[in-house]
Amino acid sequence: MKHLSFKLLLATLLCPLFLTSCSDDDENEGKVNVLFSAIPKVEGVFPISLMEGTDVTFTEVRSQNTHKFPLDASGKAQVQLTRGTYNISIEKTIKYEDLMQGGGNNSSGMGSAGDDVVVSLRMENVSIANESQEVNGYLSTLPQSALGKDIIFSEIFFNGETNSGRMMHPDQYFVLFNPTEEVLYADGISVGVTMHLSWQEKRIWYDEFYQDRIPIGGFVTIPGSGKDHPIAPGGKLVVAFTAIDHSSVEGYDNSVDLRGADFEIYYGPNSGDIDNPNVPNLILTENEDSYGFFLHPRGYVSPLMFRLPNGEESTIKAFVESHTVRSKTYVEATETTPAGEIDINILYVPASEVLDAVQTSDVPQDVKTRVIPEVLDRGKFLVTGCHRQELCIRKEIKVGNKTFYQDTNNSSDDIVMRKGQTSFGPNWRNN
Repeated sequence: MKHLSFKLLLATLLCPLFLTSCSDDDENEGKVNVLFSAIPKVEGVFPISLMEGTDVTFTEVRSQNTHKFPLDASGKAQVQLTRGTYNISIEKTIKYEDLMQGGGNNSSGMGSAGDDVVVSLRMENVSIANESQEVNGYLSTLPQSALGKDIIFSEIFFNGETNSGRMMHPDQYFVLFNPTEEVLYADGISVGVTMHLSWQEKRIWYDEFYQDRIPIGGFVTIPGSGKDHPIAPGGKLVVAFTAIDHSSVEGYDNSVDLRGADFEIYYGPNSGDIDNPNVPNLILTENEDSYGFFLHPRGYVSPLMFRLPNGEESTIKAFVESHTVRSKTYVEATETTPAGEIDINILYVPASEVLDAVQTSDVPQDVKTRVIPEVLDRGKFLVTGCHRQELCIRKEIKVGNKTFYQDTNNSSDDIVMRKGQTSFGPNWRNN
């Protein structure tokens, strides 16, 4: 103890003598100069000069410290950073008038005339290690108003309740919403979950598919011939994983009544799942070379929605056959098999056909690998842990007496967290 105390005393006495020189050395220690280039993914949509002065933000993954550097007229930024791993982001709204004056082209199908354009970039886990390193980031563009054209999610409850110390999954549900001024039909609406997990490093097949195709573990489809299940403007359709009154189960008094759901997901008689005979089932389709269809309570698989022409078995079968390809993945060694690459089936949805999607995960893991392309969601929704009663719900927008929901393809801004679930008992539509 005396020896330790002497060391501490010596350090205290010497620190003022070396404080200035130490600080000067630390300030530049380990820093490297990097050239960052922002490049539009689609050439000719807008001139890169409109990005001049826009900050590119580098967030150090471990400390979460942020550093911002302005782009020049050529889309480049001179960056000086300490060696480490960074997330990189850019976001800018370009006014339609500026887009046209700058020589941009709004004929790419992004939206109608008069649309402002959101330019964004998200890159995760970029290693900054070498002097004069060059980093290229590819800018996504979408119109601000290219939203609300079809059905979207208004609520997703994947986190699960914690009831008297017992964890639940069957009380999960999601709500579909019609944001338009016309009747839309839910027949063929399908909800899938990503095959890649948000906390994993990239699988060997990842770059082959993202950003254009999203591999999914499985999906559920609303049955119908095309016009059997209308949703009125501003109307909702509720899908329960199990359409029972969960609060009536002993010890589950924090849960809600889902007997009023429009549909439920039933995994079959051998699954131990409960089937409410009064609530019709969705059609379940799973890729056996993946995790299948489920919602992880920590959000490690992300939900996405797409539309088939109808909800008939033959249509679903044709979709699976035309959207399944062979790829490879790496598996760890087991007691009976060596480690190595194996062939697997990849079932995917084209990103261009996705109506809505939410990048999800939890706070401890965050998003190590983006599984929802940023053109569909350039934000993220994180729960704080497993089974915390945390509901993912869009921000409400009041239009007269009607409630609509914000959707700008940025879940960090569009979606809020609400503690506890919304009740969808038998009379919820009349409440």
